[in-house]
Amino acid sequence: MSTIVGVMDRPGFQANTDNLVLVEPACSRLTWIPRDLWCETLRARINCAFNRGGHALLVAALEEHGFRVTASLVLSRDATEEALADVVVTVPVPCRMVFSYPLTPRARIEDGRKEVVFNPPAEILRGERIHQWVGARGGSDLHRIERQKILVRRLLEKGFDFRRGLARQTWYSASGADCLLDLAQVRPDWAFETLTELAPVTIDGEMVLVRGRQAGHGHHHAAGTARP
Repeated sequence: MSTIVGVMDRPGFQANTDNLVLVEPACSRLTWIPRDLWCETLRARINCAFNRGGHALLVAALEEHGFRVTASLVLSRDATEEALADVVVTVPVPCRMVFSYPLTPRARIEDGRKEVVFNPPAEILRGERIHQWVGARGGSDLHRIERQKILVRRLLEKGFDFRRGLARQTWYSASGADCLLDLAQVRPDWAFETLTELAPVTIDGEMVLVRGRQAGHGHHHAAGTARP
């Protein structure tokens, strides 16, 4: 069994999935799927699959890349904001990091941006700083994924109850009876990995990530680098 978890980049479900993580209890692994991954059947990035065709199209897009998904859970931005509203967590910062972030968490970066900085050796995150940590831009989406791994592991180590994001039925959409069972098994000592064998290319005028030549031999993972 495996479950794909998606987080919307806007309130409600008429938007793109900003984050996609595959939960695989059988091998104790979380795998982050870059939102810019190109899907030939969609002729678009994978982050628009749920918006275009719900759970069925999201699962089909993942199957195009060799993933067998038995359940899916998509959270609205409301869910993550409410769940993290009173959280305080410390994350390691290996070096000074400077990124761009929208003027407010729900604003578009195209409408204005501000500089956010994280300084070593560690940062205490709360409120908007949590969302800046996981969402600020600088380099490729792969950089953001590494910060997301750090935060998720720290939250698991603190015993954070991720079911807080499911407090209201309007906050999430689920398909498959096993998704909550899969999520309940996640532990901080699991492998945290990222889909790899990727190359940046421009297709139809958009910068996307495509699978490498070895993609036809199954899906490949890079060892997670976020564990401090």
